[in-house]
Amino acid sequence: MNLILPLMQREWLQHRFSWTLLALIPVTLAVLGLGFGQLEIDVDGASDHLPPAAALAISTFAVSAAVMLFLVLIASLVTVIGLARRDHADRSIEFWLSLPIGHARSLVVPMAVHLLLAPLAAVAVGLVAGVVCSMLLVSRVHSLDEWLALPWGTILSYVTVGLTRLVVGWPLALLWLSPLVLVAMLMFAWMRRWGPVVMGVLIALSYSPLGVLWGEPLIPRALEALGEGAARSLVYGQRLAVTPHNIDEALQLAPELPLWLAKDLGGALMGLASPVLAGALLVSGLCFAGLVHWRQRGASAAL
Repeated sequence: MNLILPLMQREWLQHRFSWTLLALIPVTLAVLGLGFGQLEIDVDGASDHLPPAAALAISTFAVSAAVMLFLVLIASLVTVIGLARRDHADRSIEFWLSLPIGHARSLVVPMAVHLLLAPLAAVAVGLVAGVVCSMLLVSRVHSLDEWLALPWGTILSYVTVGLTRLVVGWPLALLWLSPLVLVAMLMFAWMRRWGPVVMGVLIALSYSPLGVLWGEPLIPRALEALGEGAARSLVYGQRLAVTPHNIDEALQLAPELPLWLAKDLGGALMGLASPVLAGALLVSGLCFAGLVHWRQRGASAAL
């Protein structure tokens, strides 16, 4: 663990400014917009029928967390794709090679920070921001008293279950998507900025008639299978015993959430027993071995 912490601290020191901006700018814009902007909520054209305060609060939590996750995930993907060449650009690889860390760990730890820890932290920041945004939105549409009178215990139970599902499902989704990330990293290492461009062109050609091999569109089907597996890792599709039709019924079903969580997680874990995932992990392993080999060539590989 003492060898891993310096790598994690390095990512924090190197990216803390950009992460802070990604957190503050959207939250500031949302607070200013909800606090001073003009709000228009149209519900089936009936101006006298406003959404329940609980529905507005839950929607605000969901949107806030989703926006933060999206922004940090885009930034993390850009960073990770160029990770293999980063140490060569400033010749810091010579410093890291002097430490007993190893090439594999020097790649795995930054990838885990950017693809695993940073997105989950972004969701947590989004949920905290959702408290402020929901207060502003509900106060302007209804009143501050209605926001204070919300069933916060029930709402937080939904938030906790959703966060738990994400914390467990996100690493599983990354397993399904790891071939795409590692192939992009390897191509960037080989061809610099042209790597992702070539990868995008090849994927585009695979969806054209030119991409049909042996009568079967192999790459599109593989991408669809990986995408479906990643989606099922996040939400497998288990339903509650009773389908809620409005916000009041949804709040009443809160005691059934732990059972739903267990079933949905069970389905996602059973979905890992797939030949598609086995093939994806094989490709990921080969790409990672290629990245380690490329790194082992030292600073001369950047020439």
